[in-house]
Order: sequence, then C-alpha cells, then structure tokens
Amino acid sequence: MIITRTPLRITLCGGGTDLPSYYKHQGGLVATMAINKYIYITLKPDDFENLCKLRYSEIEIVEDITKLKNTRAKEALKIHNLRSIEINSCADLSSKSGLGSSGSFLVGLLHAIRCYKKEDSTPKALAEEACKIEIEILNEPVGKQDQYIAAFGGMQLLKIDTSGYVRVKPLTIHAEQLITNMRAYALDIYRNASDILSDQNKMGTDTKNTMDDIMSLGMDQINMLMNGNIRAYGESLDEYWALKKQLSPKISLNFVDELYSSVKQQFDVLGGKIIGAGGGGFLLLYAEKNHADLDAYMLKLGLKRLKYCVDSLGSTLLGNHL
Repeated sequence: MIITRTPLRITLCGGGTDLPSYYKHQGGLVATMAINKYIYITLKPDDFENLCKLRYSEIEIVEDITKLKNTRAKEALKIHNLRSIEINSCADLSSKSGLGSSGSFLVGLLHAIRCYKKEDSTPKALAEEACKIEIEILNEPVGKQDQYIAAFGGMQLLKIDTSGYVRVKPLTIHAEQLITNMRAYALDIYRNASDILSDQNKMGTDTKNTMDDIMSLGMDQINMLMNGNIRAYGESLDEYWALKKQLSPKISLNFVDELYSSVKQQFDVLGGKIIGAGGGGFLLLYAEKNHADLDAYMLKLGLKRLKYCVDSLGSTLLGNHL
C-alpha cells in the first residue's frame, strides 16, 4: 500500500488572479499558505479482482474506470492507465470547506499513482499534472493556486505569466504572530466552489476591473507581509472582502455580513473574509487582541475555531509498502 498526505490551504492575497480567465490577459499573483490539515490517500493494486474501487465521501466499485463519477480520479487513472486498483481517501475537514480540498485530493492521488509507477513525483510535476487535469481536460472553473500550494507546502508566492507558467517563490515572513491573529471559524455551510467561480470566469468589464483592483491590492499586501507590517495587512483584508463580494452575489451571506459588522465593533476585528471562493466554509477574522473573547463569542453562536499552523512539507509520501 502507498500512503500520501497532502495539505489544505488558506489564501493570503490575490485569490482569483490564478484563474485562466484573468492570468491569460494580465498574469496572476497569489500569496498562499499550506496548513496542517490534510487529505490522506491510500493506493494499492488489486491482484485478484478486475475492479477499480474508489472510496471517498462516496463508494464506487466499477469494472470500467470511465464509469467513475469522481471525474478527477477518473482522469488521473486514465492518464496513467491504471485499472485494477483500490483507492481510499479521508480528510481532516469537509470536501467543501473552501480550503482547496479538490486540488489537494488530486495532487495526493497523483503523488500515490506516480510513486506506484516510479515516475517523477516532484512538487512541480504533481502541480502541473493536476492543473492540466482540472483546467485543460475537465474545464473546471478553477485556478492554479490550490494544486501548487498542495504540492509545495509552506508559504509561497505564485507568479503566473500569461502563458500559465507558474513561478514558485517562498514567502519569507514571520508567520507566528500572523497565524495567532488570523482566526478561522467554521460556518457549517458548505458549497460547490465551481458555482461561484463560474460567475467570476465570465470576466465582463466590471469583473475585470474588480480583479485588477484585487491584483493591485495583492501586491500591496505582499509588501506589507514581507515588511512585517502585519497590522496593515489585517486592515487590508477589509478592503479585499469588499472587492471580493463584487464578483458574485453568491460569495457572501446575509448572516455573515451581519456577523462581520458585529465582531468588528465588539472585538476590534480589523478585517476578514470567507476563505476560498466564498459562499460558506470558513470565516477568517483578523484581530490583534480579545482573542479569547472572540473565540468564546463565535463558539456561543455555534461557530467552532479551526486551529492551524503552517505545513512546510507539501504533499508527502508517508509510506510505500508494496
């Protein structure tokens, strides 16, 4: 059996500029962070039954892999010509948490497949193949951030040119205080990110102008982080969230807007956003003080805090026992 572990992520700035509809014209720039919440994949050949067995939130057992409903797994297996195989997936968090789980699942699966076939399983190879499957083959309305940060781990600056080539550069910042101040809370509302990203991908004039503003703000936010101006970064999340909500009416929720306004007044929250595409998942709030009071208030509302730190390894082979 082969076992891989692949991290989820929290976007720091520039989210959405990694979509092809934007970077093909302007280039993209995203700062992102892998966290110590993971998707685990196990893979082993099935030597006795001519079946493909796939277990995730559903269970699929098929004789023909083209019959798989999980399109990401189906395309990965087709590309690598694997038929009689058993694959199991489990995760620390829900598959619709807004933390890049689809990209992490695919990167982790490709890592297991490539190790099984003794092929190149470097972070670059994993990320590029995952992007090819999701963006080029499946035409999913996703960007390149999730696959790259899942493969590389750490805190990374992703520069995407108009051809789609991604340059990965470590983001050298002091993460401890940043993570202490960035509090994430589960909204217990889960959504399909593709529904929201489809609106953004239409890239009309208004959307493009908003994305230009997000790109410009992202450059400023990166400088804030690299210069150690964490407070300014926290405050800038307020501006980012206002811009993000202009992209689709599905991005925020009425109760989230009301809650956000309330905690800003009561607990000196400087900024925040829904992590990922929006519409549910986790609410990120930046506060420099009153942490315990804020946590208690959110818990009273039924919103549990996600405790996390940086994952520095990226997709990792935990064991190869074949």
